[in-house]
Amino acid sequence: MAKFKILQIGKFYFPYRGGIESVTQSLSEGLSRAGIDVTVLCSMEKRWASHAKDIEGVHVVKVPQLGVIASQPLTPTWPDMYRDLAQETDLIHIHSPNPLAELSFLMAPKHCPVVVTYHADVIRQKWLLPFYHPMQKMFLRAVDRIIVPTINHVRYGNGLKDLQEKCTLIPFGMDPQSLAKTPAVNVMIKELQNQYGPYVFFLGRLVSYKGLEFLIQAMRDVDQNLVIAGEGSERASLEALVAQHKMNHKIHFLGRVENPDLFSALYHASHMVVLPSITPAENFGMIQIEAMCAGKPVITTDLKSGVPVVGEPGRTNLIVPPCNVELLSDAINYLFKNPIEAKRMGAMGRQRFDNMYSLDKMIQGHIDLYSELIHKSRQEKGIETPSDAEIIDFKKSTQAPVDFKKKVA
Repeated sequence: MAKFKILQIGKFYFPYRGGIESVTQSLSEGLSRAGIDVTVLCSMEKRWASHAKDIEGVHVVKVPQLGVIASQPLTPTWPDMYRDLAQETDLIHIHSPNPLAELSFLMAPKHCPVVVTYHADVIRQKWLLPFYHPMQKMFLRAVDRIIVPTINHVRYGNGLKDLQEKCTLIPFGMDPQSLAKTPAVNVMIKELQNQYGPYVFFLGRLVSYKGLEFLIQAMRDVDQNLVIAGEGSERASLEALVAQHKMNHKIHFLGRVENPDLFSALYHASHMVVLPSITPAENFGMIQIEAMCAGKPVITTDLKSGVPVVGEPGRTNLIVPPCNVELLSDAINYLFKNPIEAKRMGAMGRQRFDNMYSLDKMIQGHIDLYSELIHKSRQEKGIETPSDAEIIDFKKSTQAPVDFKKKVA
């Protein structure tokens, strides 16, 4: 079996929780289980000294930061650490947006293939865009391949339409075992259903672009409960909005969910999952594939991002315009009043999850791409490469490749 050394680069890593961080962790641990040597380079969550340790078979190097500006950790030692680690790896995988990592790549000698996962556009930091966009274009032109989780990332991503020949579609995935119905989970499911009845479920950071204020207002015309799991800067204002509308009896804030059994039970006990995001800062929404894994229908919003194409409208999910309280309320009530249809949509969602979003498929998609680029690089350098029989086969993906020229209008 070929032994590759892969350097994954992100802003943060476990125990920090976020969409990009969750994908990076799942990918890194999956690659490690497949026999690949994985190192993660990231920033410390707080202003502490740097450290390195192994987490679930992944070597994690965290460099110290001086603070965070515009969601970017300021890490003066990053470029030096990047150059040192880049010389010892077969392939570098950068998770973008990450301006400091992208600048470090452009400034350092290129020793090996470099790929980037284009998670999302920079949306909120508008003052930064005149400086960031030119550098980002140079970065995207210079990398060997751009990984996108949905075709809409190419359609709407900044500059990706002109680089679609470089793009490879590898959907995000998750391990279905993380939502397994264990005996402990089944007990919690019954407790949650007894406490809240059929409920709407949201899980994520409580920040402005998630659109929770509109979901809360939509619940004024819904005679069921809403359960909100997660923490964030908007929690106090959202709780004040609930109190203002006198809905404390049916809207419940659980805070951060640390217990994995409770995490699983909250999905399984729910009637539906809602992702009411209002800007393309929500570019995928992992909550959608978690809901599909649990066999739950999803309501989401029609954004110019990957969000609307994660599910299949009318079969696995319902899509409403962002910020539209009335239509969001109508969609929620429709699923409550039509439980058979809601169950059918959930079953279709689970089928779509199995076909597209399992962790195995995500890992194998990356291994196939890594193998292709590493072998090509070694051949160009005159380095002996393994035979085809030695190339890693984690679990062969059945997903057909996408022809972006035909797909992207």
